[in-house]
Amino acid sequence: MDIDSHSSARRAKSASSPKHSAATSEAWPNQEDIPPWPVLMEALRNLPDSRPEAVERARNLIADPDYPPQHLQEILAQQLAILVDADIDSLPT
Repeated sequence: MDIDSHSSARRAKSASSPKHSAATSEAWPNQEDIPPWPVLMEALRNLPDSRPEAVERARNLIADPDYPPQHLQEILAQQLAILVDADIDSLPT
């Protein structure tokens, strides 16, 4: 897995940049169109605590005896073995 160590710098530049994303521009073409802070906070409070489609997907995965697939179980087991070996090697003798 590659980690982009410059992503926060890129975000900081883009945050200070006057450019807006297409999605933002389409939703609120003018700054006057952005709802006031209390309206945004109320909308946030009214969001559901969970997404029903995500809960349903999770239930289906839990009920599936073949999930996760065998090859993923093997990869996970290998990664855990590496971590356990590294931890055992770091113990004082």
